[in-house]
Amino acid sequence: MSNAKQLLGSLGEELAVEYLIACGYRLACRNYRLRSGEIDIIMYDGAVLVFVEVRTKSAFTHGTPFDTVNYKKRRQIEKTARHYLSRFKISEDVRCRFDVVGISITTNNPPKIEHLTNAFQSGE
Repeated sequence: MSNAKQLLGSLGEELAVEYLIACGYRLACRNYRLRSGEIDIIMYDGAVLVFVEVRTKSAFTHGTPFDTVNYKKRRQIEKTARHYLSRFKISEDVRCRFDVVGISITTNNPPKIEHLTNAFQSGE
């Protein structure tokens, strides 16, 4: 991955964390990584544990940030989420969901942040 793409991604994740905290979410973890995948942000929305995928784009030739969270990416996020739940012995009673935060950064405009709650269901 190019350095410019990494910087764009890091900026997007930082903006997403700030946005979600301003919305009342509490941060649990950032960049939870396995060899097979990563979850950008894990937060609590009240009692709900939220696994957040952040997609930051500066060009839209291949669709919106949300369009890039395809079936393969959703499966990868789910697998990593199951590992997180198991590793930290989080009770099966804890409600979980998957959100996507799309960030559009273009020249001469402030970043546009869009938050899609419950973006997909496990097994979808």
